[in-house]
Parts: sequence; structure tokens; C-alpha cells
Amino acid sequence: MSKAAVRAIKLFEHLSDTGTRGRITQKILSGLLKLIHPRGKVVDDNLRLAYPNSPKQWRKDIRSLMYENLAWTITEILALQREPSKIFDWIKSVKNIEIPDKLIDAGKGAVFMSGHFGNWEIMAAWYAQYTKRRSHQMYVIAQAIHDEDVSEYIDGLRRNMGVDLMPSIYSVQKYAHLLKDGNHIALLNDVAGTNRMIVPFMGHDATNMPGPAVMAMLSGVPIVPVCIYRNAPFEHEIEFFPPIEMPDEKLPREERLRKIILDCNLAIENFIRKRPELWFWLHKRWRP
Repeated sequence: MSKAAVRAIKLFEHLSDTGTRGRITQKILSGLLKLIHPRGKVVDDNLRLAYPNSPKQWRKDIRSLMYENLAWTITEILALQREPSKIFDWIKSVKNIEIPDKLIDAGKGAVFMSGHFGNWEIMAAWYAQYTKRRSHQMYVIAQAIHDEDVSEYIDGLRRNMGVDLMPSIYSVQKYAHLLKDGNHIALLNDVAGTNRMIVPFMGHDATNMPGPAVMAMLSGVPIVPVCIYRNAPFEHEIEFFPPIEMPDEKLPREERLRKIILDCNLAIENFIRKRPELWFWLHKRWRP
């Protein structure tokens, strides 16, 4: 099954480009997603929880647009494989670029925190190539997919786009050491965590991934929220936000950790509220 999935992706990779074939690829993928509507109930439940007064038709429209965005996300990743440097043509504007530039100029490490929003893979590819042009190092913490063949293939696509990957199994201390040395580390922080620290997300209690908060506390580097908005196929806008404010070190560790996680959640919420159709509503974000 996994090998068949890889063969199917490779077929779409062969077809995908920024022209007619790419648009055909997106139409096929979008049509399949809307026909199968994977995790449709999860999507609807999540939308009803986050937007309790939303009409059923609005939720249906958001789900449809989300599948379209996901189809474009896949198409763009595959189309970029032929010429990864094209990413600089696709990113039409970058807001607050001075935030990462100042960190690079100072040789200071940072945690770049985002979510499964817009085309997050394209955003990682752009920043990876951007930092290399600035002679700086950026790593992405990648969560392995359960299917080994598919996971290996996807990681190959990422590396071809210039992304240097680090497995999520490494210790937090290892990440903190890299950050202290001035490296940048990027990760997605909008899925349910395995720990029992309950912090609200979009107004409802949820378990959370403490990774960015712990890394920042251990290394003393800032957490910088960043997101990517799709304006059109192969046209995106990236926005960096001011670093998350670190709590007073005199406060108890758990209190500081909770405050940082809450502020990270609020940053991601702001992305989603602006363009809800661009978020990956398929996650069971509020699972018990």
C-alpha cells in the first residue's frame, strides 16, 4: 500500500508544473479530496467548536476551500522539485523581514513557530534557501509519518527544496545546544500534545506541544511566530511577527511554560481567524 502511494505521488510529481499540467494536477487532487472528504466529521466538529454560531453551509464551504488549499499545497511542492530556486518567484512579499534579518546579523539563534497553515512546506523551503544565501543555518524539526516509505519520500522532497531536517526524537537539550550556537530551528506547533498541560486553543481547552517553550527557556533565544498566506496559485505572502514575550524568570517554571504556550497558541489563532480556509482542520486538535 505504501509503495503504491509513493508511485502515485511520483506520477503527480511528473505531471506537476506551474502551467496547465499543474492546474490539472490540482483539479484531480481537489476533486478526489472533495469526493472522499477525509475526516469530514472531524473537520465539521472542529469548525463547530471554534465557530459555534457558524451556519452549516459556511462550514461546508470552509471544508471545500481547505481541500482546495491542500491540493494546491501538494501541487506546488511537486512542481518546485524541478527548480527549487523558483521559490523566490513565488513569494511575492515578506512582511517584517527585519525580524529574522536582525537575528541573522547578530548570529543569534531563534525558534520559528508556525502551524499547518497555507503552504507551510513552501514557507520552510523559502526560509531554508533564504538563510543559506545569508550564510546561516536553519533546521526544520520533522515529525515522521507512520508509513515509512511515504515518510522517506516526503523527506526527500523537502531536502530537494533545500530544507535541512532534524527528527523530532532528538532531546530538547540537543535542540537547545544548536540554538545557543546561533542556529535557527523551525517547527509546527498546532497539534495536540502528549503531555497533560491543558492550555486553551481558540477558546477551548487542549493538550499542547511544549517544545518551543522549553527550547526557548533552555537556550534563551526568542520564539518568532511566522505564517504564509496564499494569494493565488504559486503566489504567497509570508509574515513574521514580533517575538513571543518571555515571562519573568522569577516566576515558577510551570507558570512560565504555560504563559509561553498560551501566547504561542494565540499567535496561531490569529493566523487562523484571518483566513480559516487555510488551516488544516483535519487534526484532532481538541482530543481528550
